[in-house]
Amino acid sequence: MIWFHNEASLGKAGRTSRTPMPVMMNTTLPSNTLGKASLILGILGCFFVFLIGLCAGVGKAQGWLAAVAPIFFVLAASSAFLGFLAVVLGFLGLFGRHQSRGVAIAGLLLGTFAMFLFIAILNAAQQH
Repeated sequence: MIWFHNEASLGKAGRTSRTPMPVMMNTTLPSNTLGKASLILGILGCFFVFLIGLCAGVGKAQGWLAAVAPIFFVLAASSAFLGFLAVVLGFLGLFGRHQSRGVAIAGLLLGTFAMFLFIAILNAAQQH
């Protein structure tokens, strides 16, 4: 421990009182709960939309997509809704005071990607 003295702490006998130096405080930003939720929903939305789109592509190539198209649409739309929720939570996570915004931005981008991927897969599945 490093000791220092200041002029105000000098006593009548000229002794110095030993005062410890201030300790550096942890300067990390508090966690962004909305941003974390946005990131998790964005990852899940992208993952499930991609997998359902992959199955739809295989089904279209093999000819059985028409039989399961309503089920795939409901599953993919639900996953795209996770992406929408990720966008909303990521947007709200940007406005927290003294919070890290990196995870909120990542969740916002992943949620947007999930929604655009759903639209692209839907357009590709409708083409003959």
